[in-house]
Amino acid sequence: MAHCSTNLALLHGLAWGPQFAQAYEQVGGVLAAHASERLYWQVRDALACSEEVQSVSQPWREAGRTDLTTRAVEERLDAYITALMDASG
Repeated sequence: MAHCSTNLALLHGLAWGPQFAQAYEQVGGVLAAHASERLYWQVRDALACSEEVQSVSQPWREAGRTDLTTRAVEERLDAYITALMDASG
């Protein structure tokens, strides 16, 4: 769930990351029982992408998403991580 949420936030914008978890549960997916456990994996996955932003975004550009420059993906990643931390209270 965390990796899909991160990818959606980077591909389509901040709102898409959290929406994945909700949609996953609606179709029968089971998330970690405690929100703190989910948050841990979401933050960990997003931070892992921070080391490889260029290699993450390059295949998307090659597939036609020319709007996803390294800088654009960095900005989306920063916004996503900030939103995760803000939501944690």
